[in-house]
Amino acid sequence: MTKAALLLVGQSLELWREPLAAALRRRDPRPLAARARRQIEAARAAGLERVALDLNLGLGDGEPPARLANDLAWAAAALRGAAPGVALWFDCGSHEALTALLAEIPPPVTVNAVFLDRPGAPELLDAARTVGAGVVVSPAGIADADLAGLLREAERARALLAGAGLAEAWFDCLAAPPPAPPGRTLDLVRALAAAGSATPRLRPLLAAGNVAHLAGATPPLRDALRALYAAAACGAGVEALIAPLEQPSLLAAVGSGQAPADPAARWLRDALEAAARGEPPARPDASLAASQPELDRAWELLFG
Repeated sequence: MTKAALLLVGQSLELWREPLAAALRRRDPRPLAARARRQIEAARAAGLERVALDLNLGLGDGEPPARLANDLAWAAAALRGAAPGVALWFDCGSHEALTALLAEIPPPVTVNAVFLDRPGAPELLDAARTVGAGVVVSPAGIADADLAGLLREAERARALLAGAGLAEAWFDCLAAPPPAPPGRTLDLVRALAAAGSATPRLRPLLAAGNVAHLAGATPPLRDALRALYAAAACGAGVEALIAPLEQPSLLAAVGSGQAPADPAARWLRDALEAAARGEPPARPDASLAASQPELDRAWELLFG
């Protein structure tokens, strides 16, 4: 997979978390627009042009679907004003809210996600087909399944998509924190990438930001976990990454083809190339581990 094919989905537009939650309540678009622009500009400065934005309303527990859809519709309008033409992804735990939203917001949009075993999945898939929206499929039991089990989930997703008349969808190879063992999720990415001609097509996606939930990571370790996992995922053939695009080390790991000058960035690029060969990344050498111990700890947590 070429770098040009990679889609970066900015994950930092979390409407359930302050300060964006307050902005949503006030219907103040400025904080949302500013954060969206920062992510887009950071990605493009790193030579990555394919960018989408994920509007995350959380699980929406106890909230009426109509209210959730209304909140997302307001946020979508704010972003369309701030970043015209950028594709929007809608992350919400309510199938009913996402189905209602698709009737209001024109493409390019993607619903994130359809949970295979929840009520309302067929209706949401039908709505997505009707308006031409993208779909992320979130499989069940992914954290505990072996690769054969994950591939069975992929085949079940294909059957569901075919029944809804959809030709392709994103398949979430990580699904939820804490992640399944990284080698297993990367093998799933490789398997889906190799089956690209299968119909309906499942395009491999990883929410690289979710690995930051490991071990109660502090900010430097969170960044290292995200960057290393993103690099390995790109080497394995992932087609979309959901990640905080404000993070320079992550963008350096998956960005332009130029060899980076910084030792940590070079190590991350080596991790990408190792994953492309089907190998785990090498542990940081002693000098790099001494100067940036969070990189060594990230390697240990993910691949040790």
